[in-house]
Amino acid sequence: MKSIILTGLILQSILGFCCTTFVIKSENNLIFGRNLDWVSENGIIVVNQKNQLKESLVFPPDEPITWTSKYGSVTFNQFGKELPYGGINEKGLVIEIMVADAEYPEADNRRAVNELQWVQYQLDNASNIDEVIANDKIIRLSKVNQELHFLVADKNGDIAVIEFIKGKMTVYKDSKLLFPVLENDTYETSLKKYKNEKNNRFCKAARKVETYNEKTNISVIDYSFEILKDVAINGSWSIVYDIKNMTIDFVTKSNRERKKIDLKTFDFSCNQITLAYDLKVENKGMINNKFVTLTDEGNKVKIQDAMEMNHIMLPDEIKNVFYSYYKTIYCK
Repeated sequence: MKSIILTGLILQSILGFCCTTFVIKSENNLIFGRNLDWVSENGIIVVNQKNQLKESLVFPPDEPITWTSKYGSVTFNQFGKELPYGGINEKGLVIEIMVADAEYPEADNRRAVNELQWVQYQLDNASNIDEVIANDKIIRLSKVNQELHFLVADKNGDIAVIEFIKGKMTVYKDSKLLFPVLENDTYETSLKKYKNEKNNRFCKAARKVETYNEKTNISVIDYSFEILKDVAINGSWSIVYDIKNMTIDFVTKSNRERKKIDLKTFDFSCNQITLAYDLKVENKGMINNKFVTLTDEGNKVKIQDAMEMNHIMLPDEIKNVFYSYYKTIYCK
């Protein structure tokens, strides 16, 4: 019980932020934009390998699930490897989290994953949205102490909002997804606000997405950053995924110079060293060659930095669970 309570406290601190996400889909473009509005811009970008054996980080009475990653991915993490806020895998699947009211499933015969690791599990195992939805039969998102919902897009051009309502996965896609936009209200609440012509982040982003014209507007990447600027609260991270071209552009609050990552140049083979990029490092332009080896100690330091910046106080026994988790993952 002590472990569960303390883990809840850390995830509550981790996840208490505001976010805005959207997708622009046109004849030649498939773009996913994401703002993280939070007190800390600390974090790392991690290159995650495929064919790695993993076990979910959960606490009793939840039963962990073991899996082998099928796909490599690039993720944005604040509290170390394997606990991402979002990212993209080599198949072009993008997932990002936002805080919102939710009701997760009660314990059943499925194995559990925590809120952040739900993202990593999907990026490891799913190539498209249909597979993400199907995975709900295999894994149960275990509530620790926060409610989340997710915006998801894949290279096929499918887009979905995934929420957990009354203990079940609820999916808005196709005709049910009126606007490919999400913030910190439930999707149904956001739609009501849009109909009432409210001027919140959802409505601002939805209007901008609806009016984009690739023949007359500026480049879709520039346009996406304009949307993110318009809806930013704190602007810790602003990220633009170009799914068709498999690139990522991003800026941070303290470094507004735009940086770019090309996923096609990474080797996701299991026998490769884990690479990471420190978001505190000041660069601009293409940064693939700026990634360095992520060591156990380096991963631990980033977790410690994040805990300090977020004023998280935990006993050593709980900290060590997070510090040592990275070491439990290995090439199958």
